[in-house]
Amino acid sequence: MLEPVLEVTDLTKRFERKGRSSVVAVDGVSFCVRADECVGLVGGSGSGKSTIAQMVTRLVEPTSGKIVLCGRDVSHVRGAGLRAMAKDVQMVFQNPASSFDPRRTLGEGVAESLRNMGMKKPAAYARARELMEQCGLSANMADCYPREVSGGQCQRAAIARALAPDAPLVVCDEPTSALDVTTQAQIVRLLKRIQCERGLAMLFICHDLALVQGFCDRVLVMQNGRIVEEGLASEVLACPSHPYTRLLLESASLAKKADK
Repeated sequence: MLEPVLEVTDLTKRFERKGRSSVVAVDGVSFCVRADECVGLVGGSGSGKSTIAQMVTRLVEPTSGKIVLCGRDVSHVRGAGLRAMAKDVQMVFQNPASSFDPRRTLGEGVAESLRNMGMKKPAAYARARELMEQCGLSANMADCYPREVSGGQCQRAAIARALAPDAPLVVCDEPTSALDVTTQAQIVRLLKRIQCERGLAMLFICHDLALVQGFCDRVLVMQNGRIVEEGLASEVLACPSHPYTRLLLESASLAKKADK
């Protein structure tokens, strides 16, 4: 079995509130993600999914626990160590337009991480155009600003940006929720193709259980900051053992019927 690209042990995040009791968003969570594996993270709003994504990418400081990325403990790295993490983990955000600087072109946004790694500007920009083409965009869209393209096109550019440093782990935080159904399917197919071609480890946070069942190898079900069920996506979501997982599936089924 392949060694984990990401290994999380007893990870906890407590948010302090002035004059009020603290809120435990994530409570003693442990899991791993291996190369060439997509692990889905599901649960209701406020279950702690996005907080885990933010801690794994070190956008948020963990309260306690350990995050090991590519064999290195990055739980509390700062400064140069934090910047070096860009070579090992990248993130695709929920709202693609807001994840880009509106004053810079998409090509400049994709090329930024390459420039930070020391690549010269012409080479970085040329590579950015190549990556955007690989993600289904025309090369001339590198000269467009985020406001000038659709949500799906902007998300494709965001995926190209995540691929630029050749990081072995990509964290996707609800990457399709801001898109229409047709565009969602296109983005999922793109992510699956890229994951298979590159052998990426992927942590895929999503509220769409049907999508997770078809896309992910394993799934972790979260409730109130804890993992309450985990296993193969095809098995857990077809025959759940935990009452909360069953509730999620029933709610998803009712929502689907209501949409018809």
